[in-house]
Amino acid sequence: MTSRSQKTTPCGFLRNFTHLLIGCSFTTVTTLLPGNALSTVHADDPPQVASQNKSTPPVASARKPLFDGKSITGWSNPYEWGKTDVVDGELHLTGERKYFLVTDQVFHDFEFEGEIKLPEGKSNSGFMARGQVEPNRVYGYQAEADPTERRWSGGLYDEGRRQWLNPLWKQPDAQAAFDRNRWNRYRIRCVGNHLQFYVNEVPTTDYFDPADLSGRIGLQHHGEKGQMVRFRNLTVRDMGQHQWVPLFDAQTASKSAAEGEIIPGWKAIGGGNWTVADGVLQGRASVEANEPNGLLYCTRQFANATFRIVYRFTEGDSGFFVRSKITDANPFVAGVQCEIDDSDAVGGLYQTGGKGWVAKPLHYLDTRFPPDRRDVVRAQWNQARQVPATPVEGDTPADPAVKPWQTMVVSVHGKRIVTHLNGCLAADFVVDDLAESGTIALQLHGNQNLEIDFRSIEVLEPVSK
Repeated sequence: MTSRSQKTTPCGFLRNFTHLLIGCSFTTVTTLLPGNALSTVHADDPPQVASQNKSTPPVASARKPLFDGKSITGWSNPYEWGKTDVVDGELHLTGERKYFLVTDQVFHDFEFEGEIKLPEGKSNSGFMARGQVEPNRVYGYQAEADPTERRWSGGLYDEGRRQWLNPLWKQPDAQAAFDRNRWNRYRIRCVGNHLQFYVNEVPTTDYFDPADLSGRIGLQHHGEKGQMVRFRNLTVRDMGQHQWVPLFDAQTASKSAAEGEIIPGWKAIGGGNWTVADGVLQGRASVEANEPNGLLYCTRQFANATFRIVYRFTEGDSGFFVRSKITDANPFVAGVQCEIDDSDAVGGLYQTGGKGWVAKPLHYLDTRFPPDRRDVVRAQWNQARQVPATPVEGDTPADPAVKPWQTMVVSVHGKRIVTHLNGCLAADFVVDDLAESGTIALQLHGNQNLEIDFRSIEVLEPVSK
């Protein structure tokens, strides 16, 4: 790919969130495409809420009640304000400031069901899914209950963090699901990094996000004085748990590699050099070497999967390939790559050997967000692009040459590819003829000076019981 100019704007949004991401040993990987299945692509429409995920559904436990109809046993209010009453088998929340009633139990993968009734007049509420709890603060994923004219009930709001992730702008079927004049049933399904919301059995949100894999279920009162929000029939099914499993990190790098492998489970083809120093995978290429593209590819095959990559980029043009096929001739791969560089295109999707660019970062902005919300997303993207350096052991924090560790998360489910950079959505695109499975690979672009380090590469997998 050709080089692209960089345009960034300083912004204070997402600083705490991206610092949290970078400070952890996060990693992202992707899968590569067997054959020459270089896809045709849908336009930038909102993703269909009918799930693209064809993976085997997890085994769920029996549904159990979260509310006994008589007391708030199992629930607590982490705020110094707000009142909860139990009346006729219902939970009644009142208050003059926003607060949440949350479960004592932390949930991982689950399916929750509950009913909500909003009062007449100005009101707002919702259900927290995997809520993060601190004294006088609850933040995280919220399934919105919004009775205003915009009708975004069932949309995904990141409370106390990134604001709207899935507003229901121009999604008429989802917007019509909530009925202000009746009890409304919500079903919330969280499995791995996949979030699905239903309002009265109408699908309203189908979203992949890397922020939280566990948390508490919560009920919101938005703080409208004199207004009471009612909840009932609250149940949950445990659906297991997911965890990040390393495909490369300092520990795996210390193990013996098989014949032909550079590191355990990874082989190289083409130009450039791959080495490991102090547990960090280093990829290097140069103009002087005049070599073709190089790849480090995983010997495993992947179908539906989510990957996390922690990398540090200095110069050049790299990428992370998904569901691709390794070939014998330059560029040695056929498939879709997630761009890794220091340009405005980082996190975008590019078809090597095919159509070229299929999705640039923020391609979704004008079709999924109303005009008054777009600047917020742009500011968050600029902040994600400018994550400050996070020193690790051996780094010199004062050294300006020390580049920041970045976290990219890539989800590939069905024909849908979703990329996040430092917690901010870069691309969410459906590639029609994406292969059913393939390998993953890291790229060293040929005939240029390139320097990139990888601290870890992980795949999200169910926890075996």
